[in-house]
Amino acid sequence: MNIDASWWVAVAWLGILGVATTGYFIHLVRRSDYGYWESCLYLPTYLMGRLVWRVHFTNNPPPALSSGAILVANHRSSVDPFFVQLAARRRVHWMVAKEYCDHFLFGLILKAVQAIPTNRNGMDTASTKAAMRLTKEGRLVGMFPEGRLNHTRNPLVSIRSGAAAVAIRSGVPIIPLYIDGSPYRRTVWSPLFMAAHVGITFGRPIYPAEYQDNAEGYAASDAMILAWAQELLKLANQPDFPVQLSAKRRRVRDS
Repeated sequence: MNIDASWWVAVAWLGILGVATTGYFIHLVRRSDYGYWESCLYLPTYLMGRLVWRVHFTNNPPPALSSGAILVANHRSSVDPFFVQLAARRRVHWMVAKEYCDHFLFGLILKAVQAIPTNRNGMDTASTKAAMRLTKEGRLVGMFPEGRLNHTRNPLVSIRSGAAAVAIRSGVPIIPLYIDGSPYRRTVWSPLFMAAHVGITFGRPIYPAEYQDNAEGYAASDAMILAWAQELLKLANQPDFPVQLSAKRRRVRDS
């Protein structure tokens, strides 16, 4: 029986994919704080990140990443949380809109990855307290100060200070992450079908002690999130870009 050469190529690629899948699963189980179920959930992220989006890191992670902190990144794609997850190399708790957490399908997944349900409208005290508790326990929380996808050519759109307010109240640092090359084309699902070459750069951790005595009320969190923005703009090679605070930024007291 003659077998076309393309059949053998397909078998070879399936074999390579199977070996890669097994290898990454073992890596997740042995070298992360994920359980078996979570490893199954995160495995597609790791495979897509390595094989399709070709994620690479331009520098080494700071020591602060091994303890409680808030990972704060720019936001151009619906899959940016995946890149932050890859950078963290351990579980990241995301603040996710409550309607997604209540969804019959997404809700099960978000519950499994221990997402934090939050209210889009106004201050959500419960989600803020949950984020504070997790970071005080030495865990990581992920946030995007832009609050939405940036579809402009600017490195940042207006930002909110909620991440800084939580950092100040928890006594943990903000770790800037600059994501370059995120795939996106019009729809939330489009990145899943796009190849990319994503670069991730860690910025200098920003500690709340530098800003707690800066001013009272909301000004300290504003100053801290602006410091994050300036660090991110340096990583983006656009240090002179004027950053604006959103008029809708979250009102969480710093003290």
